[in-house]
Order: sequence, then C-alpha cells, then structure tokens
Amino acid sequence: MFEERLETIRSVCENLKLQTKPKLRIGNQRRVITSHKPKVRKIPSWCIDRIPSDAQIIGETELHYLVRH
Repeated sequence: MFEERLETIRSVCENLKLQTKPKLRIGNQRRVITSHKPKVRKIPSWCIDRIPSDAQIIGETELHYLVRH
C-alpha cells in the first residue's frame, strides 16, 4: 500500500515537471488605479488611537467609529 502511494506521488511529480509554466501577464502602465479612493470603515473604539493621522472620523456608535480613510 505504501509503495503504491509512493509510485502515485512520483508519477504526479513527473507530470507536474512536464507541464509548461504560463507566461506572466504584465499590466498596462497607463492604467489608473481606482482602489485608492476614500473608504468608510467601522473601526472598534478600543483601537481608535491606531488609525492614520489623515483619517477622518465621521460618526460614532457605542462600539465603533465610522472613519473615512
């Protein structure tokens, strides 16, 4: 049983070695990154002192602060 498993593992490894690697896709340098727009997040009140200095507190509940960053 152990030898059968070992043989299976070896054959799978050989098959993986024979596969060609896909080419890396490099994106266009002129593309505009849109993920850096300000987001509103709920931050727990116990870690409000750890938010960045440019973050803006826009609301407050019992347990959370609403922060735009």
